[in-house]
Amino acid sequence: MHNIWYKKSAQNWREALPIGNGFTGVMVYGSSKKERLCFNDGELWSGYPKNYNAADSFDNLEKVRKLIFEGRNSEADALCEDKLKGFYSETFLPLGDVLFDFSKTDRNIIARSLDLSTGIHTVKSNGFKSEIFSSNPDKVTVYRIKADKRFSVKMKAKSKLHHSVRTDGGCLMLYGNAPDYAAPNYLRTELFPIKYNEKKGMAFCLCAQIFTDGMLISRKHSLKIAGASEVTVYFATATGFNGFDKMPCTDTNAVIKKCRLHLNRVEKSYDVLKKRHIDDFSRLYNQQSISFHKDEDISTEELLNAVKKGADEKAFCELLYNYGKYMIVSGSRKGGQPLNLQGIWNHAVRPPWSSNYTVNINTQMNYWGASRAGLSECIEPFLQMVYETLQNGRKTAEINYGCRGFACNHNVDIWRKTPPVQGDANYMFAPLCGVWLANEIFAHYKNGFLNDYTDKVKEIVTESAKFANDYLILHNGQYVVCPSASPENVFVNNGKRCKLDYASAFDMGLVKQAFKNAVEISDDVNLKNEIAEKLPKLYPFRQGENGICEWHKNYDTPEKGHRHFSPLYAFYPADIIGYYADREKTEWIQQLFHYRTDHSNQYIGWSAAWAICIAARLREGETLQKIIRSMLNHSVFKNLFCVHPPFYFQIDGNLGFVAGINEMLLTEECETVELLPALPENFAQSGAVKDMVVNGVKISFEWKNGAVVTIHADKSVKILAKHISDNALIDNTVEIVPSLSE
Repeated sequence: MHNIWYKKSAQNWREALPIGNGFTGVMVYGSSKKERLCFNDGELWSGYPKNYNAADSFDNLEKVRKLIFEGRNSEADALCEDKLKGFYSETFLPLGDVLFDFSKTDRNIIARSLDLSTGIHTVKSNGFKSEIFSSNPDKVTVYRIKADKRFSVKMKAKSKLHHSVRTDGGCLMLYGNAPDYAAPNYLRTELFPIKYNEKKGMAFCLCAQIFTDGMLISRKHSLKIAGASEVTVYFATATGFNGFDKMPCTDTNAVIKKCRLHLNRVEKSYDVLKKRHIDDFSRLYNQQSISFHKDEDISTEELLNAVKKGADEKAFCELLYNYGKYMIVSGSRKGGQPLNLQGIWNHAVRPPWSSNYTVNINTQMNYWGASRAGLSECIEPFLQMVYETLQNGRKTAEINYGCRGFACNHNVDIWRKTPPVQGDANYMFAPLCGVWLANEIFAHYKNGFLNDYTDKVKEIVTESAKFANDYLILHNGQYVVCPSASPENVFVNNGKRCKLDYASAFDMGLVKQAFKNAVEISDDVNLKNEIAEKLPKLYPFRQGENGICEWHKNYDTPEKGHRHFSPLYAFYPADIIGYYADREKTEWIQQLFHYRTDHSNQYIGWSAAWAICIAARLREGETLQKIIRSMLNHSVFKNLFCVHPPFYFQIDGNLGFVAGINEMLLTEECETVELLPALPENFAQSGAVKDMVVNGVKISFEWKNGAVVTIHADKSVKILAKHISDNALIDNTVEIVPSLSE
C-alpha cells in the first residue's frame, strides 16, 4: 500500500500531511476552500555557535567518581548536576505559513491523498484539483491548482518568528530573523523563553512566485488572483546558516536575494519539474519494498479505526512501513540536515524538547532502518552531522573530561553542541553518546553502499574508541565507565533515589561495541594495542534479579516499566550479545525485556518501536504482534505521525517501526542471515520482500504459509535453513546453513 488518503481536510497540524525535499519541509492541510501550507527549512534554528565547555567539569570529575565508588550515589548526582553541567541546546524553528482562501470553487472535497511512491499530494473536489510536491533536484516546492470553472484566491503569509511580508510583482516574500535563544518547552518558569535582544539570530526567507491565466493583483502584504482556471506557485526557502562553526548571516536582504536568485533560475515548466521530482523520488523509494499481500480500499482514517477495533493489522503495517520510508526520502537528503526529533516538520517556536537531535536513542533510531531499506543515500546528512560533532566533541573530550577522541552528550543541535545540558544527571550527563553515534555510523557502513565515506567513517570510529579508551577507569582490577547512567532511569541506594553509578550495562555495551569496531577498521596501531590490553579487564555483563544487571550491581528500580531499553543495547541495536552465540546472556536480555514490557502502561511511539525491534531479534513473533497492536491503538495520530504523550509528534516512532519490520522479516548474526525470524501467525499466509540490504547484499524472497518459497541474492550470502521450504527456488549465490552453533 502506497497511498494515504482522507475524505476531508485536516483540521489541525497533526492531521495535515508532510512533503519535503530534504531541505524544505511542508505540512499540507489539503483543502479546496482554505488551504494552509506550513513551511520549515532544515537549517532554520535559533542561536549561533556557543562554547559551553567547562574546565570546572574536569576539576570535579574525580570527586564525582570517588563519591560513586564510596556508595554515596545521591551526593554524586548532586555534585554532577551542579558542577558537570552545561547549557541547553538551541531549537529547530518553524519558518511560516502560506494561506490560500479560495472562492468560486467546490468546497466539498472528494479526497486528499499522498502518494508515498511519488511524493505527490493531491486534493480533489468536483471540478477542482490541486497538486503539491517538494523537489529535491530543483530545491523548490511546487503547488498547482486547476479548476473547470474560473475561481479566485487570496494568498497571504505569516510566521511565529519576528518577520515581515511584502510583495513584488508576482512574488510574495516572507522574511525575518530567528531568535538568539529559544528555551526548551519543558522550562515552565522561564520569564523570557524567546530572546531576540542580541540580534545574532539567522535571517530567513520564503519566496513564492505565481503564474496564472487569471488576473494577478498585488497588495502590500498579500496577493489576489481573480478569474483563474489555473494557478501555479513556486516556493523556495533560504536561511543565513553558514555552517555549524560560523556565525549566521543576519542580513534579511542578503537572504532574500539568495532565495529569489534560486527561484528565478528554476525551470518554470510544471510538467518538467514534476517528472524530475518523480524520477528522483521514486528511484529511492522503490529501491526496496515489502508486501504482506493485504490491500484495503478504504480511507486511512477508516483503516486505522478498524485496526483499533481489532481488524487484521497487516495492511496498516505495510502502509506505516512505507510511510516511514517516505519520511526518510522526504526529510534526509545529501547536503541537508539529518532528521531531528520531528524530521523537518515542526510548527512550534518551543517544540517538544527543542526538536533537537536527542542522541541517547532518538536520532540513532531515526536511521536504524534506512540502509536495510535501500536508503543508504539518505544517511549522508547523519554521517556529516556526526563528523561535525566530532570536531566540537574533541574540545569537550579534552576540556570537560581530560580525554582524547571526541565526546558528545545527549543533546546536539545545528551548531553541533557537545557538552551536557542542565537537569537530571541520568540524562544530562551522557558523554558516551558520541560513541553511540559512531557505532551507528559503522553499522550503516558495514551494511553497504557508504564506501565513498570510508575515510570519515574510520576517523569517527577511531576517535570514538579513543574517548572510550581514555574515559575508562580501573576499579578493583576491572575497567569501568564512571560516572555511568542508564538513560533517564533511577535506582534506590541507601533509601535514596539515585541516577549515577558505574559500569551500567548500557555504557559498557557502548564501549565494547566501539572497541570491536575500531579493531575491525581503525589504522591506529597504538589504539588497537591499548584496546587489546583493556578488553579482558572490561567489567562484564552480569545477571540481576530481573535479567541483565542494569548497573554494576542489582538495585531496586522504582519504575518497573521504564520506557528506555538501554540495558539491552549490546543485544540490539549492537551485536555484542548474539542470539545464538550468547544464549545465557540472551536469556538475561529476554528476562529484563519482558520485565519492562509487562509492567509498562506507557504508549510512547519510539519506545514501542524499540520494543518491536528487540522482540524481533528475540524471535518472539507473538510478543512483537502484541506490541505492534498496542502501538497502533495508542501511539499514532490521524495523519500517522507517532505520538509521544501527552500529544507530541516524534518521528522516531515512525522510523523505528521501519527498523522493527525489517528485523521481523530478516535478521543477521555472524554474517549469516535468518529469514522470517519473528513472523506473527496472521502474517504467515503470504508475503514478499524485494532487495532488502544486508552487508551489501540485496536479498529478495517470498513466503507462503510461513515458509520461504523463493530466495534471490545479487551476491554471495549465507542464509540459515530455518523457515525455508524444502521445495524453495534458491539462487546459486545463496548458501543454506543448517544451524548456527550456540
